[in-house]
Amino acid sequence: MKIAGIDVSRGSITVIVLSQIPDDFRKVSRHAIKLKATKEGVEKLLSLEFDCAVLEPSGMHYSKIWVHHIANAGKELRWVNHQEIANYRKSWRVSNKNDQLDAIALACYGLERYHLPNHFIQPEREALRNLWLQLKHLNRAKNPIVNRLRQQLAAEFPEVCEKDANRGWLVENPAGLWRFIAGEKPSAKWQTELDASIGIGITPFSRGLARQICEIERQEYEVEQRVAAELQQDKYAPYLKVFEDYAFGARTSAALLSEIYPFERFLKDGKPINDYCNTANSRRRCNRSLGAFKLSCGLGMVQYQSGDSQGWKAGGNSDIRMALWQWCKITIVMKPVESPKLVKLKDYYEHGSKQVINGEEVVFQPGIRNQRVMRVVRRMLEMLYKDLLVTVVK
Repeated sequence: MKIAGIDVSRGSITVIVLSQIPDDFRKVSRHAIKLKATKEGVEKLLSLEFDCAVLEPSGMHYSKIWVHHIANAGKELRWVNHQEIANYRKSWRVSNKNDQLDAIALACYGLERYHLPNHFIQPEREALRNLWLQLKHLNRAKNPIVNRLRQQLAAEFPEVCEKDANRGWLVENPAGLWRFIAGEKPSAKWQTELDASIGIGITPFSRGLARQICEIERQEYEVEQRVAAELQQDKYAPYLKVFEDYAFGARTSAALLSEIYPFERFLKDGKPINDYCNTANSRRRCNRSLGAFKLSCGLGMVQYQSGDSQGWKAGGNSDIRMALWQWCKITIVMKPVESPKLVKLKDYYEHGSKQVINGEEVVFQPGIRNQRVMRVVRRMLEMLYKDLLVTVVK
């Protein structure tokens, strides 16, 4: 087995091919070669003899061209989480960081763990994840522009500065208000309001901001179409069926699937992994599959200990945690709920939970503000895990 460790930079890669793990990374660093993103560089890479290439996803845009040619050449590709390879490098007492040592670490990681597929990023969900990240970027780029335009309108057209102007999922055109301000679409309704406005009039700067918003929302629509097409795949159907009970929108569904698919990776031989967990004061039985599931959704707890200092801190993907927080605020807190599962979560949010302790019923409140929201999300994930275990696992 020959593994090519490839560290991607802007406009170039550093690559080394290893068939066995060296005693010292530094001894083989001279064998690492640097290739530029040119036709000659691609041809040189493909002329190397290797069975599998191992890369990090941190330079996804720079690596696309290399991945394209490696895949077309029929070579296997595997991805390793950035933090995972950083920890692996440190385990070899390599404190220095450069492109050669990163490439060697990737190659050694691939050799050592090739037969442990769960130690690599699952490629099945990369397409959805990339699309969701694109939507996240566009939304992040749009929000400050919208906020700035609303500030402008407070003086120029105050009657509409707080108006909702949201484009729905898979709605092709931007909101009519933004198109009117941008000068793209005449509207008798908005023109009448503008003529009667106490404002000073819409400035060219504000019209430019509105045009930017319209352009971003058209980009959003294009990405949403690709997300919708991706979600139509049969492999996602059982997941989406379960998601219906929780009123996840397409964005939240895409975000979740980008982390939890395939669900079987949290199990062993199709069954939950139950084990004993040692804490400072007790030893109790715990469901490690459920813990890994919640961690992947950003709601896991990671234990830390250093000398006399120890405790637990939040772990997992913070992007997914934020997406679920937004889902809870809108679906559970702000909107009326209909699904039986949402009714349970709403009741927990408003009244807490009841338990019988020493023969007496005790009410446990879920906390206040964000703490309350996140505890509801954590309870939802426990319910979702059980539903997926029944529905998805055959």
